[in-house]
Amino acid sequence: MEQGQNVAMSDTVYLHLRDMILSMEIKPGDRIPEAKIAKQFGISRTPIREAIKRLASDGIVNVYPNRFAEVATFSNDRVRETGLVRIALDVLAARLAVFHGSNYDFSIMEQYLEECQKAAEQNNVAARIRMNCAFHLELSKISKNNELYELQRGLYLKMEFMQACKYCQVETPEEQYRQHKAIMRALYERNEEELVKVIVKHDQRFHMLKDVNIGLFQGISNET
Repeated sequence: MEQGQNVAMSDTVYLHLRDMILSMEIKPGDRIPEAKIAKQFGISRTPIREAIKRLASDGIVNVYPNRFAEVATFSNDRVRETGLVRIALDVLAARLAVFHGSNYDFSIMEQYLEECQKAAEQNNVAARIRMNCAFHLELSKISKNNELYELQRGLYLKMEFMQACKYCQVETPEEQYRQHKAIMRALYERNEEELVKVIVKHDQRFHMLKDVNIGLFQGISNET
């Protein structure tokens, strides 16, 4: 029973710490306040350390064994490296979604688009980032490829954190909405090449990849 309680508490602490990190309550480079969390929940550090291990596996916490754990930081180089992987997976998801997706599937994705815009209008940064990532992740779900979805799920948790850290690099709400609408239009039209083109351009700015030749991922040049 005690082991089961520790697992349940570890899940609770994991979600609590994840929300603190994604909301910037604990900022990049800050140490995870294990003692404070233990006191707050009235628990030992065992479930806290299990939660921290999961966050490290997610890529948003760095653990220094027998010393401390801290919220990860992302250099510009790492943002670009992550961007190349994101584009490759987004393009694959897009091509599969055109093949497998129904208009009903696309309408669910479109709901995230509208929620993202609503959050932007309310100046709710955390909700805007969360809905933006949900919008893109839904494309992977529509692809009907479980392996791809699991890869994307981990990546987009990291993307939530990355966008919260570097919010100044996110498009303006108007530009983001315009690009999201273009993605939806290409999906409904089953225009695979236009969809890929829009997604690549959409991902490029945040990841500072304008000058990187990524034509091999989409079959078009950067100038297209």
